[in-house]
Amino acid sequence: MNALIKTMVFIEYMKLRRQWLWTVLITVPLVSCLLGYNNFFTYQDILVQKEDNEWTEAWTQASLFYGMIMLPILSGFYCSLSCRNENSGGGWKQMLVLPPSRVIVYIAKMLVILLLVFVTQLVLILEFIITGSLFGIQDPIPWSFLFKVLVLGFLAVCALVALQLWMASQIKSFVTPIAINVALTLLAFVAAGAEWGNFYPWAQPTLAMSSPDEVGINSLMFFLSINLMTFSLAAILGVFTFNKKDIY
Repeated sequence: MNALIKTMVFIEYMKLRRQWLWTVLITVPLVSCLLGYNNFFTYQDILVQKEDNEWTEAWTQASLFYGMIMLPILSGFYCSLSCRNENSGGGWKQMLVLPPSRVIVYIAKMLVILLLVFVTQLVLILEFIITGSLFGIQDPIPWSFLFKVLVLGFLAVCALVALQLWMASQIKSFVTPIAINVALTLLAFVAAGAEWGNFYPWAQPTLAMSSPDEVGINSLMFFLSINLMTFSLAAILGVFTFNKKDIY
């Protein structure tokens, strides 16, 4: 990463930092964990069989809220927030008269958003373990499984972020991209149980973060290929359209 991109990444981070971002980043995963544990303990007798690990079974409930709803909406929120200042008050004009090219500005925004998503994943795992321990779960923590869902969940969101940032950078309104993203997230409830859900970016996070006894990704190689292809195409589209965007 060259010095110019590093500088732009730092500038983007400082802009987002002043908007109560960390409150959202910490609170949303925690809410997902609490809702998941509430479901888990309510139906524990049904969910946990003799050989089951309570952590894994509790994860099925937490990931239901987080992977299906919270994470896709949160990543879209990060994208809209990243473009909020520039979309109001002539911010794009002020930014784009600076030395960095439009391509570097766009890449810097995407890198910061991806970093935020990765940190959110880490916070989720940490809060999941802490709250589970406080609630009295004593089975061995499945570290390899949690590491897998952390990484696969992040990779699934990379393609989604590329699409969401393209949308946020093209639509001047702050609310409209979020509303569209919420609607597309709700469609994931249907897509996750259908064959075409493996191609639907908003369904990818919940499939990638599923427990072993749930319907998840069919093939790791297929999952990685689809997400790499979607990310590449969406990123190229985003950079191209942003580079041609009329600034007003």
